[in-house]
Amino acid sequence: MKKILVPTDLTPIAELGLKLAVEIAKRADAVISLVHFTPHPVDESFSATGDVNYKVDEEATLNTLRLLRAAKQRMEDLASQYSVGNVMIGTSIVDNGFKAGLDEYIKNENIDLIVMGTSGEENIQELFTGNHTEQAIMVSTCPVLSVRDGFRMEQFNNIVAAVDVIPGGESARGLETLGLLARYFDAHIHLVHVRDVASDREPIEQEYFKQAAKIANLDNYSVTILEGHDAAERIIEFARQVGAGLVAVLKNSGNGFHIFSNHFSDRVVKEMGRPVLTVNLHNT
Repeated sequence: MKKILVPTDLTPIAELGLKLAVEIAKRADAVISLVHFTPHPVDESFSATGDVNYKVDEEATLNTLRLLRAAKQRMEDLASQYSVGNVMIGTSIVDNGFKAGLDEYIKNENIDLIVMGTSGEENIQELFTGNHTEQAIMVSTCPVLSVRDGFRMEQFNNIVAAVDVIPGGESARGLETLGLLARYFDAHIHLVHVRDVASDREPIEQEYFKQAAKIANLDNYSVTILEGHDAAERIIEFARQVGAGLVAVLKNSGNGFHIFSNHFSDRVVKEMGRPVLTVNLHNT
């Protein structure tokens, strides 16, 4: 976990992602890329140097250039403010929309983790397109950690991971990243599965998750099997009971595990105010 991407739209909500990313980077000795995704008429040199060479002169209005310069300065100010100790923060403005730009950036830069602020709310447009967190989870080949205001770093020593029985050993692969975070914060991981009473068998499930934890080299963990019709509600209820500071979701949209959908992550953030780490195994 050496490269952390923090997407930003330069709002206070987005700054929450940078705040949490810095805490992780301190422990992981990682570098942070603070990136603003927005189509603009300036060539790539602007992202690296702040130069203002036009792709096509007439496309670039004076107002657009002012906005880009202001955005670049704001990002540099944030980088300076949060670059403490060994944490290095690079900034860039990418000439692309959020979803397409994010997908390309992750692949080109070999990003290990995305950390992004979210309100946990949803406006009319997001009902159709999904908010930025959901879009990131949809395309990202690396885990996405979403955070809203009110999180407490001292609670990160207690993590709840919502897990399901996924064929092919993919659960273990998803747990590896969670294991890294747990070591950074000296955390206990609660592997929590909400069973389908009609078809699941608890002894088999217990063994499955223990084997997945062993393959992922988890050190400090426990397995809890719950029953209930609303898996999301049971996970949230359990996380509250144990005082979890972070909730992780391992999902595989390719196999139709809709109970751990992209929206489930936002629901946890909204209802609990806790950061949520989503690993979309379908993309990895």
